[in-house]
Amino acid sequence: MFWSMLSNAANFAFANRLFLGLMVYKALNGILNEFDFKLLYDSPHNLVWKEEFDGKPCFLHRKGACPSRGMSQMTGTNFEYFGEPVFIPGSMGSSSFILAGLGNRDSLFSSSHGAGRSLSRGKAKKESTALFKEFINRFKVITPIDPNKPDIKCRPDILKKWEDELKSEAPYAYKEITPIIKTHVDNGLAKVVAQLEPILTIKG
Repeated sequence: MFWSMLSNAANFAFANRLFLGLMVYKALNGILNEFDFKLLYDSPHNLVWKEEFDGKPCFLHRKGACPSRGMSQMTGTNFEYFGEPVFIPGSMGSSSFILAGLGNRDSLFSSSHGAGRSLSRGKAKKESTALFKEFINRFKVITPIDPNKPDIKCRPDILKKWEDELKSEAPYAYKEITPIIKTHVDNGLAKVVAQLEPILTIKG
């Protein structure tokens, strides 16, 4: 029963990511016209996998981590000569990286799924107003709520909630990505394939 429920949840999450991607493609296609939009790999980071260690079957729960299997473990797939694709995103204001897994057993064939938070959501919401304004002025942030609309300006309750949500995901709430990538490379978890710079970030 548990495995069926987990599988259903995983399928729902995959479909959700797929439709979010298609919505992004449709929106950008209306502005840029037709362009190449391929799915490289789908890599969940909060899931339970059926795996095998030392010839024994087991269940491996990766929380905030993704599989990082090497070439031999990817035999029979499109990545058997490269290693499993690993995505380590930075904040919405810093670089993200695509890596290839090296199948490090000491890390349970896993890599992190991001730089990680430097501030909890609660602490980020309490950060200085000046730091928040610097973030808002530096980035063009589009949300369902326009804080400059007259009917919103007179609603401090809505503005407070809007500000708290943005503060919790602001770049300053996350760790610097470069040392995280260096740790992966230095310890043989994965090798860097590409460094990406953000143009558009969507939180879904």
